[in-house]
Amino acid sequence: MDYNQYYRLRRGNVKAFRKLYSVELRRMWFICYHITQDVSKAAPLLLSGWKKVMEQVVVKSPDVPKDSFTALVSTEFFKMASQGMESDEDYETLPIPSVSKKYAAFIKGIKQLAYEERYIYLLTTFGGLNTAAISELMGLSFDETKKKIASISSKAQDAPEIKKMGLRDSVYLSTQFKSPDGKPFVDMDIPPALIAALEHDYMLILRQQGKSPTLSNSRKEPKNMKTAAKQSQKTAVKKAGFKYTKPIVITAVVLAVVIAAVILLPKLLNKASATRITTYQVEEITYGNVSTTISGSGTLTPVTQETLTSTYAGEIASVNFTVGDEVAEGDVLAVVTSDNGDEEITAPCDGILIEFPVQSGTEVAAGGSVAMVMGKDGFTLGIAVDELNISSVALEQEVSFTIDAVEGDYTGSVTAISYNGSTSGSTTAYQITATVDYVEGVYPGMSASAEIVIEDSGDGLLVPVDAVGTSGDDNYVYLAPSGAELGTSYEEGEIDLYDLTRVTVETGMSDGSYMMIESDELAEGDLIVITQITSTLTGSDSEGEGGGFGGMGGFPGGGGMDFGDFENFDPSQFPQGGGGFPGMGN
Repeated sequence: MDYNQYYRLRRGNVKAFRKLYSVELRRMWFICYHITQDVSKAAPLLLSGWKKVMEQVVVKSPDVPKDSFTALVSTEFFKMASQGMESDEDYETLPIPSVSKKYAAFIKGIKQLAYEERYIYLLTTFGGLNTAAISELMGLSFDETKKKIASISSKAQDAPEIKKMGLRDSVYLSTQFKSPDGKPFVDMDIPPALIAALEHDYMLILRQQGKSPTLSNSRKEPKNMKTAAKQSQKTAVKKAGFKYTKPIVITAVVLAVVIAAVILLPKLLNKASATRITTYQVEEITYGNVSTTISGSGTLTPVTQETLTSTYAGEIASVNFTVGDEVAEGDVLAVVTSDNGDEEITAPCDGILIEFPVQSGTEVAAGGSVAMVMGKDGFTLGIAVDELNISSVALEQEVSFTIDAVEGDYTGSVTAISYNGSTSGSTTAYQITATVDYVEGVYPGMSASAEIVIEDSGDGLLVPVDAVGTSGDDNYVYLAPSGAELGTSYEEGEIDLYDLTRVTVETGMSDGSYMMIESDELAEGDLIVITQITSTLTGSDSEGEGGGFGGMGGFPGGGGMDFGDFENFDPSQFPQGGGGFPGMGN
């Protein structure tokens, strides 16, 4: 598991937690559903597996786990799936996770597998578990496990729908579907109930450990923050993907690439192992505050919005306004002529005419819609608040709004709190209503976000959470070496922490990114050192057990592949995903 990811999750960095599930959750939801083929069983499987790993990271693991987060969760999935899963009726109405129709044939292949075969196939193909991991979990020898995985993989590829595709499309789409980049899952919808339950469990684990999580990582900007220095530390990552151009591309060129992968990659990965690289970053102590907030997003609803109708069937005799016009209470918008005489349709309040589907000569039925007026008395936004935080919310509490369609920040307040909670699984949430004044250019249904500060640290000294070390009951930071400049990065060996001044500090509130500290020896602008540890793949001493390339791979046959007869090439022998390139032989 990545060191920085582990460290931030352990500290209670909710931003890191949300980034984690934004990357991992879709693939895992797909795996859990297709293991169980029942959403009421898949949801508990997903939530339980994820929670167990979070407990391992936050509570039990003093050291960074060697496996990736995906493999850690997949291991828990395997243990629970092998024991059988019970359903939870709270999740019976969740939508089935779906991927693009072009992968439908491979879904058919998964469905034709028996239960044990399904979870083995899914957790090796998509879940990052390699042959060695499955061997240990099942109590089988490495060779027995390798044969079992190969047999299941072949069976999954034996569906009639796959055979109808033809070799070229089968190989191309199969490889794309099983690629570790996660692209086949990017458009999958995740039920909000799952996200709410994941966040609830994480918050609960942190609170039980006496840590202070936050539902959003927002922080008032400290004074004199060196924005340019912060920006220089950001790195853009461009993701690579498959590109299919013309049908003729599967030729000797592609075959040569595959053969090269079969022959060369095992040699290159044979000595691979994860190596930690340590660097030291110079940062500045700033002055400001941190806060714990509740946030939510959704669409805006006008406080006042009324549809105006005709009392009797008749014909529109005249119209006096057009859509978008401002109207005053009592303005005559239109006149309807019927057998009962003329009826004036008037504005019920000051506002904006947002619907006016009629014109002179239009016939309307009794009760037919003539116009819709939106009042200028503001907009409301509903926010779901977790049970752990609802007691911190009060009527008239200040709410900060941002609206996607317009620039600027706006301030509103809490105008309603529902004390009837909605329970999904182990999570209960309560609905509150936040109201903001009318904003020019904003219309019903526009997207907005709201944030409520439920705890504020007050102003003081701030440091990144990664800067604070712990020794026994003491917390400390390291001062930067003499002559250091803000933003300087030192390689391992260029400085020695034992030569630096270590200052003991009292720690306070944290938002997961920054932490309040107190010390008579420190002041705003002092430079400190943050130890940053990253991992790089330099190989693995394992032979034939994979482990490289983070889950891409397969070729589960003992001694490589025979490409002598390409027309009879078995797509099941193409990379299956999982834990590297297991079973390649030497």
